[in-house]
Amino acid sequence: MNFINAGVIGMGFIGPQHIDAICRAPDARLAAVCDADENAAHATAERYHVEKVYTDWRQMIADPDIQVVHNCTPHFLHEAINEAALLAGKHVYAEKPLAQSAAGARRLIGLAGEHPMALGLNHQYRMNAAVQEMKARFAHGLPGRPLMLWGRYLQESASQETDWSPKMENTGIARCINDIGIHWVDTACAVLGQPVAEVMAELTTHYPVRRGPDGAAHPMTTEDTGMILLRFADGTPGQLLTSKASNGHKNDLRLTVDCENYSMEWRQEEPDRLRIGEKGVGTSVIYPNPRTCQSETRPYITLPMGHVMGWADALRNSVDAFYRSIADESWRTSPQPYASFEDGFRGMAFVEACVRSSKERRWVKVEQL
Repeated sequence: MNFINAGVIGMGFIGPQHIDAICRAPDARLAAVCDADENAAHATAERYHVEKVYTDWRQMIADPDIQVVHNCTPHFLHEAINEAALLAGKHVYAEKPLAQSAAGARRLIGLAGEHPMALGLNHQYRMNAAVQEMKARFAHGLPGRPLMLWGRYLQESASQETDWSPKMENTGIARCINDIGIHWVDTACAVLGQPVAEVMAELTTHYPVRRGPDGAAHPMTTEDTGMILLRFADGTPGQLLTSKASNGHKNDLRLTVDCENYSMEWRQEEPDRLRIGEKGVGTSVIYPNPRTCQSETRPYITLPMGHVMGWADALRNSVDAFYRSIADESWRTSPQPYASFEDGFRGMAFVEACVRSSKERRWVKVEQL
């Protein structure tokens, strides 16, 4: 069997998660790791028995043995690395955001048209089996007409004045919605099959000054909380509350879809359950399994009921689908279930519309491709 050689750039939190997913993907082989911190790069290479270690991402991209580049670097590096990988003829699986602006994302999509390769973006929540079941039910018209989508994505990582980290710098024009809010939006759009058309947003900075471990003050120019009304392209209304300053909430993403026949709700912290609400009956809980789910959902069910399929499994589903599309070359001819660079553009267009809406205090249309 010919394995597809992967190189991962960035050994912070998310890079090792990509590595674990690569190791679980039958078509992939981890061939190189890269980090500006030489100790971090070598420690990861030793743990995963990888021979090639780089401290300069340019050198790793130039390696002719590397076929896929995983871009797991801080936000401000994404666009440059994605561009360099494309120009080098590599397939790219990147962390969000795709670029620091919608214009930058649009430029990368244009570049991809000139240098066609398999391109994926890590919005892994859409690849959870329960989320795929929501999507499949919509495709079959089972819930009926959607009435509204609403939910939240809350974390506590910035819930105190002293919760400063270097990650808060260089995040672009937004922080909370650019980091976690776009995950919720991508999940909602994947389920509904519609992009967001316009937004009305109120962005708040509860802590305008943060203090580091040494007590030094760091002024914050971006939001830690967003309250957003949305309207999807088909007219369906939506509502999102997202915050990184919500005490007690670890990674609380919830998506509810109210429809004519019944409602559906998915909670990321209970990832293997789909709640179905029926009028006059109550709410039932479905555990994704081949007997109760739609046929489209079955490829994403990797464990028996009671064996929780969670965050890492959704990432594995996304990475596995990406490598399968390379192995069978289906990325050339058919839409893929994993998020695309086009989805990355839509995410940045959503962020920019929210920032503008909050400043101008009005509804703002989201730029479309």
